[in-house]
Amino acid sequence: MHLTPDGQITIPPEIRDQFGILPETELELEIEGNRLYIKKKQPADPISTWVATMRGTLQHVTTDQIISLTRDGETP
Repeated sequence: MHLTPDGQITIPPEIRDQFGILPETELELEIEGNRLYIKKKQPADPISTWVATMRGTLQHVTTDQIISLTRDGETP
């Protein structure tokens, strides 16, 4: 295995198959002492992802408006 001038490596197909690494799979690098590990990135918790995405987007919406939206337009 070698590093290209662009800093890329090729993971052999048998290793990709063994670990289920497909195109667009996100990988992480972890350093431990003088070793470098490549790991599949674990999917984020969907609730945490949603909260992070929504954080700050409803800052100008009142609580009554949010309740109305979550109840299909019904007023509280």
